[in-house]
Amino acid sequence: MSNLNFTPTQEQKNAVSMAYLTYSGEKIIAKFDVKEVEEKIFGIINETMPKISQICKDGVPDWKVVWGPTVYTFDLAILQDNMMFVAQQISQPENYIVAVRGTNGLAMMDWVEEDFRVWQKVDWKIPSGVPHVGTPKISKATEDGIDALLNKMTPQSEKLPGYKIDISTFLKNIAADKKVNITFTGHSLGGALAPTLALWFKQSQKIGSNWDPGNNAAVSTIPFAGATAGDGDFKNFFNGQFGSNCQRIHNTHDIVPHAWQTSDLAELPHLYSSAGIDMPESLKVVLEIVKLTVRGYEQVEVSFPFDFPIDKSKDSYMAQAGYQHVYSYPHYLGVPELNSVIDAGKF
Repeated sequence: MSNLNFTPTQEQKNAVSMAYLTYSGEKIIAKFDVKEVEEKIFGIINETMPKISQICKDGVPDWKVVWGPTVYTFDLAILQDNMMFVAQQISQPENYIVAVRGTNGLAMMDWVEEDFRVWQKVDWKIPSGVPHVGTPKISKATEDGIDALLNKMTPQSEKLPGYKIDISTFLKNIAADKKVNITFTGHSLGGALAPTLALWFKQSQKIGSNWDPGNNAAVSTIPFAGATAGDGDFKNFFNGQFGSNCQRIHNTHDIVPHAWQTSDLAELPHLYSSAGIDMPESLKVVLEIVKLTVRGYEQVEVSFPFDFPIDKSKDSYMAQAGYQHVYSYPHYLGVPELNSVIDAGKF
């Protein structure tokens, strides 16, 4: 499905707001006192929510954090590599959003381990008894990210909701005795990890004594600006599990969603040619190496692409790429204040 230049829904505006809120406090050093870092991020999110009009009613936030936030930092790193939280809608308390942070731009381990480790694929683990075709595989980068989200992240401060409870236990608890809607979202790296995390929960929902044996949870995902997570078999399995319950939103001028499907990578050198901006020759050489190294990746559906105008004042390829990747989503989704209020709360 393709709805070029679609009209954003309130559900999508809620999702992009939570996706960008995950960048709150990302530049705070996490190595020394994780409790303090998570508490600071919690405070920043609560201070920022009233400034995002689309998630407020009468000037008051209609969403509250009910689990987290929680961060994870690689052993040899200093800055946070992952962050996640869960928000619940106040006016419709059956609605929950699981928000997964994208790449921390200053955290080199994050770039290496969770973005670029795509030359290696590993089997996607499917529960016994769940039908599938072929052997779905995901990148090692995605596997490392999902492992962190599922197994290495629990809120560490007793001042935070969900203290010492992992995400699986939390979702099991909220779905234990009532119908709930759980939407997974994220931007950039989060746009690859969030739908994959959603699939982990979706595929295991009704199997034996797993997290939602009563099938009380409606699981969906609205990812933004995500690269591919896996190969063609993975895409087919994912699409079969979600169908229209996935709304993959991507700017056609954003380089990140062009990775790592070969046909999409081929579009990158001339992505901004209409504005007289071409990829530098040095980057073209790197791109050719990448195309030889990463093969077989395919994007999941359902797709919601949009065209965002090229800003000719950003006259270098990478400046334009950064603008299209970060700036475009809040503006197209009708939540333009996200860029400024999130930037103000990154420290």
